[in-house]
Amino acid sequence: MADPAAGGAMVPAAGGGSVWANGAPRFGDMVWAKVKSHPWWPGHIYSVSLTDDEEVHRGYRYGLVLVAFFGDKSYGWFEPSELVPFEEHFTEKAAQGGSTRSSFAGAVAEAVDEVARRSALALLCPCKSPDAFRPHPSDGNFLLVDVPAFDTDADYHPDQIQAARQRFVPRKALDYLLDAAVTQRDAAEKAARTVPGMEMAALFSAYRRAVFSPIDNTYAQAFGVDPELALAAEQKAAAERAQRGI
Repeated sequence: MADPAAGGAMVPAAGGGSVWANGAPRFGDMVWAKVKSHPWWPGHIYSVSLTDDEEVHRGYRYGLVLVAFFGDKSYGWFEPSELVPFEEHFTEKAAQGGSTRSSFAGAVAEAVDEVARRSALALLCPCKSPDAFRPHPSDGNFLLVDVPAFDTDADYHPDQIQAARQRFVPRKALDYLLDAAVTQRDAAEKAARTVPGMEMAALFSAYRRAVFSPIDNTYAQAFGVDPELALAAEQKAAAERAQRGI
């Protein structure tokens, strides 16, 4: 079976023209798809080689695109022309209501988390986290990636990781930070309501984590604290908070 989304390959667009900047959707592209009796739902282009769902495999038809949906973790096959890009349509589609509003809101929240995770991916380096990137057991063309503070075992193609790194422009990030210092309220609204704002907020959080040392020897020496014990206690407290859902 030839998977049109495998290896980051482009999926042929049906009909004339395309709404996609690169001519067609690729593996990992975030999209909105219209499902019967539901509002436009957020998802991302997926590869059939990464799922063992037999129903998904049976539904394959040449030229269709597999979409993995946020929220209920379901899948769907679509013509490329039935999908629209996530970022360009975020403001319009995220404002949808309807009978599935609560589950829809949860799906949008998951999609927003994925936007942030991909932005943080730009600053994840094997030099500091050698075990963060691992070959995917289902398909060696893909990787399982642990993104600190976001997720473990996330599915990514090397092209996605490269694209995330290319989107990180230091000068642009600095300009955004300087502007945020002057217009704090506008920056906060952008971080909550626009995809570029979400990306920047996640990027700065990831940068702080990348350069921050979990053990501060200067602090330890000044206050007589054992840094190893302090770090262990902090990690234990964080795990307990996570279990309680805090």
